Amino acid sequence: MEKNTQSDQPNIILIQADQMASFVLPFCNPAGQAITPNLSKLAEEGVLLNNAYSNSPLCCPARACMFTGLQPSSTEVWGNGSEFRSSLPTMMHYLRHAGYRSVVSGKTHFIGADQLHGFDKRLTTDMYPSDFSWSIDWKPNVEHRIGTSVKKLEVSGLCRTNNQILFDTEVQYRTIEYLRYEAMEPKESPFFLHVSFTQPHEAYQSVPKFWDQYENVDIELPSQSEDTEDDMHPVTRWLKIHHGIDQHPPSKETVRDSRRAYYAMITQIDEYVGEIVTELKTMDLYDDTVIIFTSDHGDMMGERGMWYKRTFYEGSVKVPMIVHNPKRYTPKKTDAIVSLADLCPTLADMGGNGKEAIRYGKNESHSFLGVIKGESSEWKDEAIMEYFGPGVEEPWLCIRKGPYKYVYTRNHDPLLFNVVEDPSETVNLCNEEEHLERVGALHSALMRDINIEATTEKAAESKQTRLFLHDALKGSEGYHWDYDPDFDATKRYVRGPNMPSTV
Repeated sequence: MEKNTQSDQPNIILIQADQMASFVLPFCNPAGQAITPNLSKLAEEGVLLNNAYSNSPLCCPARACMFTGLQPSSTEVWGNGSEFRSSLPTMMHYLRHAGYRSVVSGKTHFIGADQLHGFDKRLTTDMYPSDFSWSIDWKPNVEHRIGTSVKKLEVSGLCRTNNQILFDTEVQYRTIEYLRYEAMEPKESPFFLHVSFTQPHEAYQSVPKFWDQYENVDIELPSQSEDTEDDMHPVTRWLKIHHGIDQHPPSKETVRDSRRAYYAMITQIDEYVGEIVTELKTMDLYDDTVIIFTSDHGDMMGERGMWYKRTFYEGSVKVPMIVHNPKRYTPKKTDAIVSLADLCPTLADMGGNGKEAIRYGKNESHSFLGVIKGESSEWKDEAIMEYFGPGVEEPWLCIRKGPYKYVYTRNHDPLLFNVVEDPSETVNLCNEEEHLERVGALHSALMRDINIEATTEKAAESKQTRLFLHDALKGSEGYHWDYDPDFDATKRYVRGPNMPSTV
């Protein structure tokens, strides 16, 4: 077989975990207890972005930001029941326009009839519903939601199998199959492959192969205790109700089991990453493939007494991000602040179509390819985050710029942290005289592209509309948008005219 040499347009594999916090990973945090030999090697050999952020700590909004380079207020993907409009250009469109084949194996969490959004095809179905059934109205007071309740922590630990493990097994199988039989043909057309797993999203469960690797590990309890009522931010109070933490506080044993299972799930994803790297080397695709690893958001893992996501504290909103191709990019660690939205123009730039991404990006994201290459001395060094989803009574926004993180909640007092000097985010600097000018500047930067009152009204109306539509369509035979992957048996294995018996 002809060796695949380095080209102007590299193959790109974007591997994404679901709800993987950066602070538990040893290559992001020396105290991290997750066992990740393959990811740690990628980080050592690649460009590790220490300050990568989700633009919205919830699945659908975060992924829409990543695919489009836009904020939730622009995509109008407010929550996990919001339609992702077909008219929004995505990184897949930019790469296809540049000549790439674009394929996804795994979770995209697209809501609506368009289940491709620029992908040529999907190798699997999705994990979650694609209709409006997960739409949640904004009400005067937040409510405990059983679907996102910490009661799920009661099942943390060992299992034989579950839906997440079954799904990720299929995702991995189809990914390897694609690399073996389709990725190399035609050679003149590069590929973009998005591999998207559902672990380590709760419920936290794993099988003996990975659970047992932590047998002799002293699983540490959260380092930060629960905030006192006087110190508790309104959003934290709302989320404790939404997640049922006030009603079902987990025991220390449950917390340890949950953390151990979470780490075990991460180790399974790590093994899958190692298998993908091995396959790339076997198929002589490795040298000309850029591997990117990230997550859609993090998980609080019991820190501050909080679980899951939806908050702007670092555990929930900070994500791992590795860009790997040692022949193209010198290995290094960088503290440059980037976001998932910045991946869209970066990948477009990497594939040779950055101008189109700039044209449609509304200046809400920027390519950090120069940061990766070490060619750019100037970088915006900021990440903006928005949340209009369930679990909060008011929308809230956040900006991380330089060492500071400014958090704005509509109709409530703001927060300002120096996350470099105060990584635990316990000292609110907002009312200190020396920071008043900085607060004003950060507030202006955060609000420069959004009318918060008009956007809040639009989000609330959208939620009510989708609830009505879902209620009206329930039971209709035509109300299903779930993707059903098509495999033509006449073209598979020895029946395939272009499938050689030996590659």
